[in-house]
Amino acid sequence: MVDDDESVRMALSSSLRSASWNVIAYASANHLLDDTRRSKLKLVVADIQMPGMDGFALLESIKLWKRPIPVIFITAYATEAMLARAKTNGAAGFLSKPVDDARLLALVSELLTK
Repeated sequence: MVDDDESVRMALSSSLRSASWNVIAYASANHLLDDTRRSKLKLVVADIQMPGMDGFALLESIKLWKRPIPVIFITAYATEAMLARAKTNGAAGFLSKPVDDARLLALVSELLTK
């Protein structure tokens, strides 16, 4: 879970944990990329608008990993253009804030049980 907004990060992490998923929360894309545990990640839920590296740059970095993993984008500024860019760049999902917990949990479950 990557989001610069602590309240969003904590709420979504809590929701994912309540569904028995292991969660590591990061305040920025750089925190995730600098974490030695990142090779154990199976999926990333990331905000698009963040200071420093945004969600699209994070997705590009993850696509270069030896074992790329799915990235679900969340954003408070959803537009058709942003959705199209997310799909074109290979995002596994796109949800607008406030995030519908049920939709997020269903998408995470679908992606991780394939």
